[in-house]
Amino acid sequence: MTTQTEPQAQTETEATGLSETTLNLIALGAAIGSNAERAFRAHQSRLEELGVSKDDMIEAVNMALRVKGDPHSQIMALAQTTLVGESAGGCCGGSCACEEAGGQKGDCGDDCDCK
Repeated sequence: MTTQTEPQAQTETEATGLSETTLNLIALGAAIGSNAERAFRAHQSRLEELGVSKDDMIEAVNMALRVKGDPHSQIMALAQTTLVGESAGGCCGGSCACEEAGGQKGDCGDDCDCK
């Protein structure tokens, strides 16, 4: 790390109470959430400079994908119930996730919409 970046990182930490690593992990996740490729590459590069492991970056990305995926799941459920109806099964009439895994329709559990 160069001496020029150290004072800036120090200031950010003092101002927010978060380390530069934490701030960049948050930004990496935000880049995933907003589909911002340039921001993702910039923060991934900075995290590498800071010595953050790929596993830690993957954990941040996976968290962002879970957060980002919730609205997708909700809108797909809305499409299922309003456009296809309860009886069609699967996502908008498609195959059920439990069937794709080799199980029977409805094996996913009580929260499965494909029964």
